[in-house]
Amino acid sequence: MRKIIAILLLVPLMLMGIGFDPNDKNKIEILRHFDIPASFLRDPSLHDVYSQKKRDTSLQGFDDASENANLLLPMLSSLIAQSDLPNEFLYVVLAESQLEVDSTSSHGAAGLWQFMETTGKLQGLQVNQYVDERRDHIKSTRAAIAYLSSLKKQFGKWYLALIAYNCGDGRLTRAIQKAGTTDLNVLADPKRAYIPHESRNYIRTVVALAFLGSEDPYLSQFTSTQEAVENPIATVYLPKGEKIDRIAAVLEMPKTKLISLNTHLKKGVTPPNAQSYPVYIPKEKLEAFQQKFQPKDIQGYFIMHRVKSGETLDQLSKRYNVPKNSIMMENMIGDNEDRNLNRRVKIPITKPFLKNPRLYTAKSGETLASVAALYNTTIEQLKLKNPFASNVLKEGEEIKVAD
Repeated sequence: MRKIIAILLLVPLMLMGIGFDPNDKNKIEILRHFDIPASFLRDPSLHDVYSQKKRDTSLQGFDDASENANLLLPMLSSLIAQSDLPNEFLYVVLAESQLEVDSTSSHGAAGLWQFMETTGKLQGLQVNQYVDERRDHIKSTRAAIAYLSSLKKQFGKWYLALIAYNCGDGRLTRAIQKAGTTDLNVLADPKRAYIPHESRNYIRTVVALAFLGSEDPYLSQFTSTQEAVENPIATVYLPKGEKIDRIAAVLEMPKTKLISLNTHLKKGVTPPNAQSYPVYIPKEKLEAFQQKFQPKDIQGYFIMHRVKSGETLDQLSKRYNVPKNSIMMENMIGDNEDRNLNRRVKIPITKPFLKNPRLYTAKSGETLASVAALYNTTIEQLKLKNPFASNVLKEGEEIKVAD
């Protein structure tokens, strides 16, 4: 009997240690920022997720968990602070990608905010053979902010916007209609399962991370409303075809670090179909960039080669004595695209390749336009010097390019 009494006396003490303090003002305030009632503190699953995340060593000293955290966290905090999103929405990114810049889900979601391609394009993010702006840290953040703000207007609560961000607005709308309420305690009830299991876990994960972040001196500085955090990432606009490798050399910084800030550039160069394109560098390097960067003459010296059936990059490299990688980079050709060349390929060449500075001997498939580009002149100027030349040149035909 004494043993039973002891157990009965111990049970209330054990229960007091389970769950959150219902009067914890800090946690109640965080819930309020998500439009979540304080009663959600009594949700046992929320406490379970919180406890699990607290045991997760990857969240301890998060400033060391990601090589880019010291740049990405202030950037995210700065952009969120300029919006109508609560500062705690910083933890949405931690829930989505853990700041892994190359993060891609099994469903194909990509980038810090894990946009699906269709959703990303609807939010104005380009995805093509040259760029994937879901991986553009700044553009994707602005797109996520706009998307979450629109979901808030649609559903009226921030926690509903978060759920819709995870499972889609259509799925959430049907869940609300079925439940007959927007009460989170009802929607997130695992027994009723109005919203998917992933979404129930998602909203609890974001809230749990916000709780943990408020307890961490490093993370809490980015959600504090007392002082705005400065964005440590600067945006510079580079001409088409500019290589990230060259910019890293100009800035005297590790190439891998600059690439990690520009993971949206699929081939390590700015797209050839844009006159200028944004590239990100650490703000501390901005002055050095402004002093040292000189735009490369991307037009430079080149030959437009008309590709014959079955012709390969190795053959072109040998014919023009140009490294294969240079041809690939100039034409944005990937490692697996060798056998599917465009009809015309730009062959970058050096000045010594031009034997006679006044006469140029045309190669097969060349035109007056390609020779004009080669010498940085115009077709009209070449026609003045070569009145009998046709637009399409014959192999071996000599063209006067200088007086």
